[in-house]
Amino acid sequence: MIHQRYDPEDEEMWSMLRFSPFGSSTLDKIMQLGSAAVIIFENTYYLLEQRRHRLLGQQRHLEQESFRPVRVALQQYIASPNATAVREALSSAIHTYEAGFSQWIPGSTKSSQKKAGLINTIIEVVLQHRLAIPEVQAI
Repeated sequence: MIHQRYDPEDEEMWSMLRFSPFGSSTLDKIMQLGSAAVIIFENTYYLLEQRRHRLLGQQRHLEQESFRPVRVALQQYIASPNATAVREALSSAIHTYEAGFSQWIPGSTKSSQKKAGLINTIIEVVLQHRLAIPEVQAI
């Protein structure tokens, strides 16, 4: 099990994800952060798998080396064009969704269709802007 100690730099990096333009809705902020987290955690999984494969057959003394997969994935995401693309695509989709929201009757077919459409758009954006999967080297 990998234990990560608190590091103020981690807080600073995570706060970069919380950036949202002034006046953004709560829905926009939640979807932005949630989508980024899904992309980052998926990449963290692949980084952990890559490391596990690299350590197979080796001495476990390497376990003591400092390895912070969430930090690495977060840094990769922030440095990638994906972060901006996700932010822009989701802001646009959410703005469009919210623009017609007041005209819908809660529970109506139209309301349900709009909500389903937004969910599908969010899923598409996340899948289109995944980080590159690190290659696992065979031993």
